[in-house]
Amino acid sequence: MWKTVTILTAAAAVLAGVAGASAVLRAQAASTGAGVYTDAQAKRGMPLYKEQCAACHGDDLRGNDIIPGLAGQTFTSNWQGKSLGDLFDKIQMTMPALSPGSLTPEQTADLLAFMLSASKYPAGKTDLPSKAEALQPIKIDPPKN
Repeated sequence: MWKTVTILTAAAAVLAGVAGASAVLRAQAASTGAGVYTDAQAKRGMPLYKEQCAACHGDDLRGNDIIPGLAGQTFTSNWQGKSLGDLFDKIQMTMPALSPGSLTPEQTADLLAFMLSASKYPAGKTDLPSKAEALQPIKIDPPKN
């Protein structure tokens, strides 16, 4: 009985490791230009952006002289070469300004998808993950408009 349980437990661990490694390998080569979010995810992020972010960052995500833009040239110059994991952590820890840390990881991923969509990065077939470590390998490149 214990041998069967041990073997099944070991098999489950191996399968989980293979699945996790596969996701990491997919993300390692990814950049924001590789379709790392879905249109549906960006659409989920739009009303959340309007409710939680637009008052400071603007309806067009362009920011102003004091508040950084979340799309366009300002966004690209601030974040190029960094990872989506870094941006995810920044949003999770510091936003929204009046209630830092109040967004769920899923909301943060949806906001990122909306930001990528607004910057004209292509959508793909898989939602952005809602964990910073899974987003860490995805580099922010300039959009190919």
